[in-house]
Amino acid sequence: MYLFDRRYNTGNFGNGLVFVETVVVSVLGIVSGFVLFPSEASLIAIFLIAFGQARTVEVLLDRNRDEIWNGFKTPAQANFRLAASLLTMFMGILASYAVAALVVSGDAVLHLFGRQVGDYGGHSITEVVFDDFTGILGHNLVVLVICFVFALVYRHGGMLLVLAWNASVWGVVFPYVARTAPDLSPGGPAVYFAKSFICIFPHLSLEAAAYTLAAMAAVFLSKAVQKYDVGSERFTRVGASVLRISALSLVLLVVACAVEAFVAPALIHALF
Repeated sequence: MYLFDRRYNTGNFGNGLVFVETVVVSVLGIVSGFVLFPSEASLIAIFLIAFGQARTVEVLLDRNRDEIWNGFKTPAQANFRLAASLLTMFMGILASYAVAALVVSGDAVLHLFGRQVGDYGGHSITEVVFDDFTGILGHNLVVLVICFVFALVYRHGGMLLVLAWNASVWGVVFPYVARTAPDLSPGGPAVYFAKSFICIFPHLSLEAAAYTLAAMAAVFLSKAVQKYDVGSERFTRVGASVLRISALSLVLLVVACAVEAFVAPALIHALF
């Protein structure tokens, strides 16, 4: 998305710019997917969003590299800053899809986001069945591995595809449930969605952070294999960072699974 290059080139940009750009790219991707490929708009939009954000992720990765190797920040500080920017991107995509799913007509929702909606429509949030901790952990570990492999092979392109897809699903499903649920509250779909989001946001944010860190670790490893000799000082430093980030990703995923298994059902019971 080269329209924002001038602001990024100053080096003094924050996550507010990342969020705004992500929303613009997401809206353009959704609209372009519908106009150009209406029969597969729900999938094409994801690829367009990933393409549109590829340049931004390159800028973020370059900033991370310069901060670490030039000594501007410690690796932990630089990696935390990168993770925060990628999570901001995730939330920008999710917010764009959520608003779109709330404001477009009912028929358009299915046409635009059919792949994301799946068979969730027409159900109450209270009917959502959460698996037990072991089942949730097993499923989410598979997703984590997919994130790592995609980012390892396709680097930031693979990372963006996985993050954009997950953000779009989370962004569409609960607004659509809010619009079709048989037990709508007096406040209508917007209030129903807000209450639903309160219930799922704790584990959603933890899962998103875990997947983002796994993708970051894979990109770092892929770049290290290409640029440095195995066993060299720089490769060892990158490898140690990859292990630390991967370990943190696993910890966050385990916590997210526990929150989803125990906290989310309790919140739904309390609010609905």
